[in-house]
Amino acid sequence: MINLKNIPNEPWVYIYYDKNKKIIYIWKSLNLKSRVSSYFNSKSKLNFAKKKMVENIANIETIITNNEVESLLLETNLIKKHKPKYNILMKDDKSHTYIKITNDIIPKIIKTRIKNKSWTYFWPYTSTTHVNNLLKITKKLFWYRSCNIIFDKKEDNIFIKSNNWSKIPCIDYYIKRCSWPCLLSNEKINEYLVSIENIKNFLWGDYKKVIKKLEEQMKEYASKLDFEKAQSIKKDIESIMTLDQNQIISNNIKNDTDVINYLEKYWKIFLSLIQVRSSKITWIYNYEIQNKVSDINETVEFFIENNYLNNTNKIDLILPKEINISQTILEKLNIKIEIPKIWEKQELLKMAYKNAFEYWYKKHLESLSVKWFTKKDMIDLLEILDYKKINKNIIFECNDISHISWNYTVASRSVMENWKMNNKKYRKYKIKTLKKWEIDDFKSMNEVFNRRLDEIIKTKNIPDLIIIDGWKWQLSSVVNILENKKLDTKYKEYIEILNKIQLVSIAKKQEELFLPNKKEPILIKKDSNTLRMIQKIRDEAHRFAITFNRDKRNKQSKVNILESLPWIWPKTRIKLLKHYGSVENIKNDEKLRSILNKNQIETLIDHAII
Repeated sequence: MINLKNIPNEPWVYIYYDKNKKIIYIWKSLNLKSRVSSYFNSKSKLNFAKKKMVENIANIETIITNNEVESLLLETNLIKKHKPKYNILMKDDKSHTYIKITNDIIPKIIKTRIKNKSWTYFWPYTSTTHVNNLLKITKKLFWYRSCNIIFDKKEDNIFIKSNNWSKIPCIDYYIKRCSWPCLLSNEKINEYLVSIENIKNFLWGDYKKVIKKLEEQMKEYASKLDFEKAQSIKKDIESIMTLDQNQIISNNIKNDTDVINYLEKYWKIFLSLIQVRSSKITWIYNYEIQNKVSDINETVEFFIENNYLNNTNKIDLILPKEINISQTILEKLNIKIEIPKIWEKQELLKMAYKNAFEYWYKKHLESLSVKWFTKKDMIDLLEILDYKKINKNIIFECNDISHISWNYTVASRSVMENWKMNNKKYRKYKIKTLKKWEIDDFKSMNEVFNRRLDEIIKTKNIPDLIIIDGWKWQLSSVVNILENKKLDTKYKEYIEILNKIQLVSIAKKQEELFLPNKKEPILIKKDSNTLRMIQKIRDEAHRFAITFNRDKRNKQSKVNILESLPWIWPKTRIKLLKHYGSVENIKNDEKLRSILNKNQIETLIDHAII
């Protein structure tokens, strides 16, 4: 029998048991009695999972601790030991790309997604393209081997155990892209091992050491009047300095700093943590956090407390908004929380959110690959909304807007036809009628919806349901456009078509559905296939809009890359893009040599474009 009267008004740990005396939930609270009582208050608005948990509670046990820090430590240890059903579970992302240096006698540099404790790894890189470019520059600077030769050692002598069908020496020997340890010369082997140490410093971001050594080599060659090699090393130094400058975030971020942002989707929190050290991004972690009964603030609080529990260094923690962690706990964790007001830190928060979103979407696609929607799911949704089936093939569509601080604003449309996403009917929209300073989500959506109505009138193809991504205000804005068209004499003969259009909006936070001229939202069970289906259509529109937005930005940034390079003049840029189509397609071929001179080709090589 549960007796709430005996629960203390202090920050202690409580444990919920089911009828089989199994622990199902563990948590700490600043005011234990208030927290526990809220679960059993008839007026409390509990979500589905919380209600199920409360139904299964047979007994509550409280544990006395001396202070908040002790309760935090106890809570963490108990959760790790018992793994309760309703507690928060965290999974980190294991799918980033790494650069690894093997522990072979003559080490190799390899790109991988799998970690092994016996090797040396550098960062989880979020971009494979960035890894490829970095390896390209590293190869040019430090001449590491790309062969599959297996080396072995007997006493102090290194020998080739297997050449694995590799030629000795290989092509890298002739184009001077390897230190040639395969020749088994002590001088060449030592030179290669020194190069590996330089590579480690380089990949750790310690460019000063590498630059200092290269400068010494450059001076040595210059003193021997070997100016060609000295000039080559000078260009390598310039490339490294450019790379170093590109990685600097801001002089305003001087301390060790972690940036955390997150989003909530389908009972889970997807969180991204960016580490900034010495004004550079050094690491990006992504986490999937199962969140059945706690709200998002409690989940983030739990993550921070557990993630920094054994932290020894002082860390500035940047968050999008305040959370409820006491000063005592913050001092124990050795962190200082900041809600940023300066531009650079806000940009880092945006970057963390994008990483969290991309991580969620990847996981979402993986989960959907084993879930199938049916005709019944589509019909059920129409019945819930009190709408009718219009077409033989049931068609739902959703429109979404994407922008970066009101720049590169675009829109998209996703389409589900007969319970499957029909990407052949997806559409992209550029915002045409609004000037840059006029653009906002409402006006952009109004333009897109106006154009969509004209398209429906012209083709007479009416979707069974049009989904608007947003709250009832976004829906009301769209409904006004529809009503104005009905009143417009120009559309008098199309009234029958306009009257058939069925609208609904979905709000992200609680996944509520809003209908025209109805104040109260419709709530669908969060674990139902019907809600997953409408979320899938909405999220596909969002993904498609973001992809279009990114393509526009990338196209512009690629042009800007060429514009920023010395020796590459406007007419030259036009010739390059006309022939190759994009910067990625530029190759060091005969056509390039007919367009560019020697200095221009060297510029492209120095900036890792070819």
